[in-house]
Amino acid sequence: MQDIHSKRVLDPGYYTDTLVLEQERYSIFAKGWASVGLASTVKPGCARPTQLAGSPILLTRTRDGSLHVFHNICAHRGLQLVAEPCEKQRQLTCPYHAWSYDLSGELKGAPYLTGKKASSIPEGAEKSVGLQPIRHAVWFDVVFVNLTEDAPSFSDWIAPLDDQLNPFGSPRLHLISATNYTIEANWKLVCENFLDTYHVPFVHNQAGGPETAINFTDLELSSDIFGFTLPRGDADKKKPEWLFRLPLPPELEHAQFFFYLFPNTLVAITGGWFQVISVQPDRADQSSEILGLYAMDNLTERKPEAAQEFSTIMNRINQQDVEILPLLQAGRRSSAGGKNALAPFWDKTIERFLSRLEKAFLEFPGPSTAHGKKSP
Repeated sequence: MQDIHSKRVLDPGYYTDTLVLEQERYSIFAKGWASVGLASTVKPGCARPTQLAGSPILLTRTRDGSLHVFHNICAHRGLQLVAEPCEKQRQLTCPYHAWSYDLSGELKGAPYLTGKKASSIPEGAEKSVGLQPIRHAVWFDVVFVNLTEDAPSFSDWIAPLDDQLNPFGSPRLHLISATNYTIEANWKLVCENFLDTYHVPFVHNQAGGPETAINFTDLELSSDIFGFTLPRGDADKKKPEWLFRLPLPPELEHAQFFFYLFPNTLVAITGGWFQVISVQPDRADQSSEILGLYAMDNLTERKPEAAQEFSTIMNRINQQDVEILPLLQAGRRSSAGGKNALAPFWDKTIERFLSRLEKAFLEFPGPSTAHGKKSP
């Protein structure tokens, strides 16, 4: 018989201390492959500003359809170049000194650069002085970046998950909706909540009771990619008749897969739909996320009212988490917060998450030496 046990969890300071967040931004978010947005939301001629752990990033798509990712700063004085999403653009102009760039990042104009004439770019400067590109990759419409350029190749990093999802083939995902949320909780709690199957029948009772949630299998594909599957997750829930489903082997026909990609990407996939959440730390006690919801066919065109209904249902489920997470954050302000007990049957994925964090935390000191706290 497995008992509740007091496996060590993180000190509350790891969820509340600003110093920890600053350390995480470099040692966790910048060094690995982290998600920053959805490729299909960046249309040709569009520039979309975003950020990764405080670092301003710019997604653009040229009119020929090529996606680019840049540091969102002007090559001259480092001013943030684009503050709001914009469409139907050919060039982006810095509001400080009017330097301009095309959507591929090439310098196109620098008024009176030499002090002699309105447009005076030295020969070759347009190629060498432009927007600074960021190493990136697109997977299932999710845009991943590696800021420090010292992560392994993306194809090697994602390979275990690609192998796991191989039976799904490469469906042409169709975006139904992309919704932004602000959550009054630390980014780590958002990820832990996603991995917590135990809360589902109590917080999301429309998804079924405990007898449904109990039928899960933990999956660990690598130290950075793990989660769980509900082998009959779809069979235990009422399926909309209008939702197209991929033809899958019988053992996968009703399966739902949930994967966490360290540090900030949460993925769910079934034969009928795909969901991704990209989490960003805004403050120690606040996060933002984008929830992308996809169908395996063009549901928006085929049955727009059904697409809207499906989006409403899925976002309602996410809103339930958004409402419970601030209470988890409030608990981390308790001096007893580091003495939580874990339930071995349910919490193996959370233990994996905490172990992965502990490995990362070895690279820098604890929350605050001034507070007398120690690393895990």
